[in-house]
Amino acid sequence: MLSDKVRQYFQEFMQQPAVVRLQERYPKPFQFLAHRFNTGSFTGLPLTLLVLVFLFNSMLLSQLTEEVIESEGIVRLDKKLTSLLFGVRSGWLSQAFFYLTQLGTRAAVFIVGAIVSVVFLYRKQYVTIVAFWLVMAGVGLSVRYGKTFISRPRPVDVAYYQEHNFSFPSGHATTAIALFGILAYFLCRRYRQPGQRRLIIASAVVLIGAVGFSRIYLGVHYLTDVLAGFMLGGLWLLLGISLTEMMLYRSKRVAKKHAGNPEGEAAGNA
Repeated sequence: MLSDKVRQYFQEFMQQPAVVRLQERYPKPFQFLAHRFNTGSFTGLPLTLLVLVFLFNSMLLSQLTEEVIESEGIVRLDKKLTSLLFGVRSGWLSQAFFYLTQLGTRAAVFIVGAIVSVVFLYRKQYVTIVAFWLVMAGVGLSVRYGKTFISRPRPVDVAYYQEHNFSFPSGHATTAIALFGILAYFLCRRYRQPGQRRLIIASAVVLIGAVGFSRIYLGVHYLTDVLAGFMLGGLWLLLGISLTEMMLYRSKRVAKKHAGNPEGEAAGNA
């Protein structure tokens, strides 16, 4: 329904007299613009929306980083929330969140990654393996150098257990949204029923949110650390989805081209 509406409004816009005159005068730019709103190809409207979301997310992350570095109000809010959660912390819930927070660790990435790699190797879906590991590698490198660049100390005297690197951004939050987000994307490509997709997305959102909240509840991160981690992980997730769709789209075009010209292919092989 949304695709039909976009196509309808764009066609009405392109049929306006002034637009038609410009289109006749500048055909190539308008051809490029028309493809940006093509709902039948990933390189059209879907890729355009992903790029816009990526840029918007990048600006939000940049603004949040600047606020953390320069704004005393943001720092006070972070410390107030951390102290509030520390005051209501309970032993059994802390233990539960401690186990839950392991879903955002490097070990979780390698365990899940091994399972994903075996499954997709069996199905000969090599594109998804490449996309998965590129996203996870990007997450690891960006978190590492982001922490070093910002060098924000962790909360003092409230940590349920000790971490020995810097606080901003949260590596667990970054990993959680990239890891479970791309898994949800892979599953949604396979299971296309609306009910199935809603269940997959809801499960991923709950897991990601729980891992992020566990970092604050356990006193090892501030709220803004987790928010920045979600934004950074979201960027890598968008890149992973875009990369996967682009490679699959290109593979389908090549396969379709070869299928449509078997004689030429046979001659070339000869």
